Amino acid sequence: MKIERIKRKWNQSELAERSNVGLNTIVKIEKGNVDNVSVSILKKLSKALGVPVAELFFSEEE
Repeated sequence: MKIERIKRKWNQSELAERSNVGLNTIVKIEKGNVDNVSVSILKKLSKALGVPVAELFFSEEE
């Protein structure tokens, strides 16, 4: 997710605004400090970044 955000030259606040997801949630996700992320949040982030959920969180090596 962070890579996709950086590709767009967005900071975390901009992603929060565009996705309607809280800034603290985005920070925690990017730092890996969240055990479970709800499907609704995944969909919001995916839509804002314009990429499928799987591309945000899973690499081809996994």
